[in-house]
Amino acid sequence: MSEKKRLFVLHTLPNFMEVNHRPYGIPVIESHPEIEIENMLDTSLLSETIAAGRVTPSVSSRILAYVQGAERAGADMLLLTCTSVDAGMKHVKEFSSLPTLCISEPMVRQALDLGTRIGIVGTVATSPASIIAPLRTTAATQGIDPDSLTIPVEVAGGALEARVSGDNETHDRLVSTALMKLADEHEVDAICFAQASMSAARHEDPGVPVLKLGASAYAAAAEMLTGG
Repeated sequence: MSEKKRLFVLHTLPNFMEVNHRPYGIPVIESHPEIEIENMLDTSLLSETIAAGRVTPSVSSRILAYVQGAERAGADMLLLTCTSVDAGMKHVKEFSSLPTLCISEPMVRQALDLGTRIGIVGTVATSPASIIAPLRTTAATQGIDPDSLTIPVEVAGGALEARVSGDNETHDRLVSTALMKLADEHEVDAICFAQASMSAARHEDPGVPVLKLGASAYAAAAEMLTGG
């Protein structure tokens, strides 16, 4: 029997089992018995980023340390599940040969397939920028002028705090309100949720596709590990 492929997943929310592993990780394990998942948690990566309003050199350095540690531990790949700290992965490939994936990458490609007017709803002020940057970069690689993109943003203040405290009803209400406000005020082809913690939210129908983080990234990681 061949050795299993080892997917290391780096989280920044304490309730990562509820937000990511149970809904997305376990289905991967069940459908791909040749893959095993190792979860890592560091809440300080997100809290420091929120406090500073950006990904700090310290956060980037610690993310690199996690990637290098995973590589030494025998990982075949690392998936980062927090969009707010995506920028910390920017230079990882210069210092590690371990394949990596940010959770936003597959969703960004899906959004650009739908059009150039892409709304973003987040619950953390720093997270929309982590979707905007790859949207522009990916657009350029697909022959789309990045300057032609229209990207309105709406932040559902207080929703993340409600989610972390277990008040999912308040979280969902705030997310739905922000979603509908964006759809009412802007003509968009699709709306992206900026964080995986939002993906399970119950919300009203804005009349356009709502793209969510989680399932697409775990599926992409499994495909990269298994070759199909």
